[in-house]
Amino acid sequence: MRLQRSVGLLAFALVAPAAFGQSSIPSENRVQAIVGARIEIGDGRVIEKGNLVIRDGLIVAVGPDASVPPGAEVLDGKGLTLFPGLINSFTNSGVKPPAADPNQDASPPTSDYAPAFMREANRKGVRPELQARQYLTLTDDVARPYRNVGFTTLMIAPGGGYLNGIGTLANLSGRPARDAVVSPRTMLAMTFGGGFGFGGGYPASLLGRISHVRQAFVDAQGYRATTQAFQAGGAQRPPSDMTLEALLPALDRSLPTGIEADTTSQIDRALNFAAELHLRPILVGGLQAYRRIDQIKASGAPVLLSLNFGPEPVAPKPPDPKTPPKTADDPGDAPVPELPERIAERSRLYQETVKNADALRQAGIPFALTDRGCKDPKEFIGFLRAAVKNGLPRDVALRALTLDAAKIFGVERQLGTLEVGKTANVVAMTADFLDEKTKVKMLYIDGHKIDPEAKPVGTTPRNRFGGEVGR
Repeated sequence: MRLQRSVGLLAFALVAPAAFGQSSIPSENRVQAIVGARIEIGDGRVIEKGNLVIRDGLIVAVGPDASVPPGAEVLDGKGLTLFPGLINSFTNSGVKPPAADPNQDASPPTSDYAPAFMREANRKGVRPELQARQYLTLTDDVARPYRNVGFTTLMIAPGGGYLNGIGTLANLSGRPARDAVVSPRTMLAMTFGGGFGFGGGYPASLLGRISHVRQAFVDAQGYRATTQAFQAGGAQRPPSDMTLEALLPALDRSLPTGIEADTTSQIDRALNFAAELHLRPILVGGLQAYRRIDQIKASGAPVLLSLNFGPEPVAPKPPDPKTPPKTADDPGDAPVPELPERIAERSRLYQETVKNADALRQAGIPFALTDRGCKDPKEFIGFLRAAVKNGLPRDVALRALTLDAAKIFGVERQLGTLEVGKTANVVAMTADFLDEKTKVKMLYIDGHKIDPEAKPVGTTPRNRFGGEVGR
């Protein structure tokens, strides 16, 4: 019996590695090395040919003569360039909050008369208590498009309302949330945007939305005062209100408030609102930030910059003289050609917007980059190429996706550069990160090796002969 049991255990040990197949995160070897690669540290320094060694998810050696420990899993870096993992500084992808419950108090009595007051807890679109880390859905379908262009980390914020909750910085390692989260509380996500479909009624207009959000902060100030008085021996007990409690870190400036704002009027509104309530603002979007350079710089607000400036306007081709003009009776009438003046104006606006990032750089305003508004990460990289082509230095673009983003979120000790002691978020590419033909050969996220071309496998264990285990 003992002999049979030992043989069975030995057989399982031999079969087990094959039984569970390969996944998109195959490497569990805790010592890994990339040898003979070109290494961009991320702060301007470049090692033309060197080695990078990873142990237990951290970079333990990097340099032209870095020694590779015996037994390390080695990737030949010939022809590859290593970059710090790219950071997307704002997205609503990868999180699925529960359904909203805007009515958290007793409704006003209306059976006998119409009250002259609103609900005490009107929470339409107001859910600052939500934390993205509690509702992460970083599935392979979410992560793969980002990893395919070199992103290893996302700053994920809930969306769908006005005060939407607390953003979370998370790695795309495919690991459980407890392992993937880099920083659980990055900022309070806020917007004055409309059209969220809360069933009509207040706050429908822009003025109503501004008043609605302001009232939430004013209520939080009152909640704080009542709580402090009660703790000091006062008689009035404060309500048990997680929504108001969640706004306190923003009010005391220990947590920044990320306010979505693209146009000049939106930027003015965001900065004025933050100044009124003494918030610590971060501008999210900032497509027309170049028009408010002085105001943004005076506020001290960094910008999570969107590059969603669309395709460059081009003049329509002149009609082919050999093609007869369409008539009013022709069901295939051609659209009325756009006026040259209109095309010229759109071209001017495009040129201003595509140089937006470089305008922030020249003004010394800290900024990181977000794919907010882009249809996918590949489109975002295309917009980034256009920004570099129009003046943004290539090294500044890389820093905005790595070290500068890490600094804005306060995680530069962990992320942003390929240095000893930092988290092993490493991207191995076949060419420069902006090259249209470059491919991501391999990623290391929190030290976990990820092949972007590996296909996910099913969860049913299979033995080495192709059959399901247990059959």
